[in-house]
Amino acid sequence: MLDLRRLRYFVTVADELHFGRAAQRLHIAQPPLTRHIASLEADLGIRLFERSTRAVTLTPEGAQFLEHARHVLEAVSGAQSSARQLASGAAGRLAIGYTSSIPMSPRFSEIVREFGRQSPEVELDFREVASAEQHRQIEAGVLDIAFGWAPPEPGSEADPRGIARLGVAREPLVVAVPSGSRHAAREAIDFAELAHEAFIVYPPGQGSVLNAALHRLCAKADLTPRLGPTATQVTTLVALVAAERGVAIVPASVAALRMDGVRYVPLAGADALEQTLIWRAQNASRCAQRFAEFARVAAGQPDGE
Repeated sequence: MLDLRRLRYFVTVADELHFGRAAQRLHIAQPPLTRHIASLEADLGIRLFERSTRAVTLTPEGAQFLEHARHVLEAVSGAQSSARQLASGAAGRLAIGYTSSIPMSPRFSEIVREFGRQSPEVELDFREVASAEQHRQIEAGVLDIAFGWAPPEPGSEADPRGIARLGVAREPLVVAVPSGSRHAAREAIDFAELAHEAFIVYPPGQGSVLNAALHRLCAKADLTPRLGPTATQVTTLVALVAAERGVAIVPASVAALRMDGVRYVPLAGADALEQTLIWRAQNASRCAQRFAEFARVAAGQPDGE
């Protein structure tokens, strides 16, 4: 097996074509350098240099071997650099999950954009994943990071399943109503005034935080919701509002989804939702840790440790 140290010695002598100057560059004495080159030649079975009292020149075989030696040393240097980047989280790959309404949030775009600028060697793979499925995929290692919604809980913590959570933004709730609705001209509305409306929701079993928020609002107003059709995507949910199939409770950032026939009205006195980032509390990749720390700083959150 080739000794990388001897390869470096050989390339340095080939660059200098002088054993004394090469020894000075390498910070070793000339006699050991001469012995190392002789040992390399013996291992390879070829002469690399022609030596005389006046000059040192590469043999034809030495000139050809020099190209290979340079490639090997460059590859080793590249591998070492890549390993350092991987160890620091500056390179690698992240599988990032998000719920359908998250991309409309400015904070999501801000974090992804600025992290991409700071860490261009990290490949970001985005996948739309329902909130109920995100935790399972984080636990299974399918996702590294996931953006979703949660009831407002400041800061970050690890849940009993070993998943760390960080709040990155808070958003008020609004109600999407048909533009022809009697509520459409309101500047704000109390939830109790929606008692006779049909609510468009996510399907049962999706674990939508928005469904849970609707039920909390109903409990607070002491009313039973009348459920309308279901939708798995926020765009479909808003389209059903435009089709006058009901109203929908959504985060305020969804108002960026402009659609004819829909108006977004703030809900007076409603609790805000928290946009959260989750990842494995233990054995997370360095990339995931780096992303989470970047998001913490972007969100202005104190270090949770």
